[in-house]
Amino acid sequence: MPRLALLLAILLLASVPAPAFAQDTPFGPVPTPEPTVQPAPGTDDVSRRTLYLIAAGVLVVVVAIGYAISRDARRSLPPEEREALERERERERRDQEAAVPGQVSREARARARKQRSKAKIARESRKKNRPRR
Repeated sequence: MPRLALLLAILLLASVPAPAFAQDTPFGPVPTPEPTVQPAPGTDDVSRRTLYLIAAGVLVVVVAIGYAISRDARRSLPPEEREALERERERERRDQEAAVPGQVSREARARARKQRSKAKIARESRKKNRPRR
């Protein structure tokens, strides 16, 4: 049994990593730090003008893709839906032309009426659900 304990102790000491032994003397000499390497000055800097050109190119591509998608969507509309869309556009154009400055459109009045109705219902609901004392 003592032989086994001695063998285990020797194996344990042998398996301790080397840096652990280096920590024995805290007052030993400090190793010299490795010199820092200065990067060589390069001419690979991207100028601001180049970045603006890249951004403009990306913007042109995105706008072109959006235009192509919307154009294709209009072409693929069935004739009935296309006519309905044209009628709606015509109606909106007429409403804008007929609108007098300072006058509220019918749709805006209807929206306001609906919003007031919803607010009234919410107010009544809050009153109804108040805790009683």
